Amino acid sequence: MSHNRLTLLHTFEVAARLLSFTLAAAELHLTQGAVSQRIRQLENQLGFRLFLRLTRRLALTAEGERLLITLTRSLRHIDNEIEDIRDGDLRGTLTLGIAPTLGLQWLLPRLPRFQQRWPSLNLMLRVRAGTVDFNEERVDLAIYYGAPPTPDLHREHLMDEQLLPLCSPEYAARLQLADHPERLADACFIHASESSDVQHLFSEWRQWCEQTGHALPVEGRYYGFNHYLMALQAACNGMGVIMGRQRLAEAMIARGELVCPYGPAIPAGRDYSLIYPREQQQRPRLSAFTTWLKSAVQETTNDSPDTIKTGGPDDSQAQ
Repeated sequence: MSHNRLTLLHTFEVAARLLSFTLAAAELHLTQGAVSQRIRQLENQLGFRLFLRLTRRLALTAEGERLLITLTRSLRHIDNEIEDIRDGDLRGTLTLGIAPTLGLQWLLPRLPRFQQRWPSLNLMLRVRAGTVDFNEERVDLAIYYGAPPTPDLHREHLMDEQLLPLCSPEYAARLQLADHPERLADACFIHASESSDVQHLFSEWRQWCEQTGHALPVEGRYYGFNHYLMALQAACNGMGVIMGRQRLAEAMIARGELVCPYGPAIPAGRDYSLIYPREQQQRPRLSAFTTWLKSAVQETTNDSPDTIKTGGPDDSQAQ
């Protein structure tokens, strides 16, 4: 590719990203006329229009959008290669997209071990409940629950999830759920939808009821949250029974803040997956982090107790 073509493509990338010839000119230290001339020259070489010149604004054509996506990926790949060449000892920065509660409850307690293993590698966490758009955001890797398949991205299973009812020991004692599990129907049901964009608010409780053969009024008396940690905290505060995701609740279960008033746990039918652009697969920083993540999952699996505490407080505490 000629130097002139590269110059024109660079000008297009800046103008398309900013959707403004004026702003592009300022970033490139050119005049607005020079930017416009370069875009016309590139359009003539390519044989198709890149921009729709509307009143007081620019918009990309369908062809322009395709070219911008390709350029963004290519530039990201070039940047990554330069960083990997320069930082062969795993310096630099890895940017991770992750949902809030998974980051707080599962990843964060384990991160000190990664930091000890790779002290010179920076980690940037971009926290978001929804999935990442790798074409729009500078994110190297994402970990998400139940993310839909995307043909142009690599997806790799990280760990499974189980669903089980959870509440505070005091709430279980108040409803006497250990001795009268049928009283679960009298509970206030806590629903959470974080990281499950395609799911209905009530879907996890419905799934548990279908698989266990229970008929519960889960849509009758309830509290709903789109932030899973808030839902867990509501259960810890004795506000009701949550359909818990075991990975996210494991610390609260281990501390005795939450118990399972009535089983069993069921497979969630969704998993936590590593998602990243296919061209990132061989990058040393990404490989180091994903290898560590898998070992952390394996350690968690080996250390997990075979049973989960059920029922309420000791008999001496129950009223």
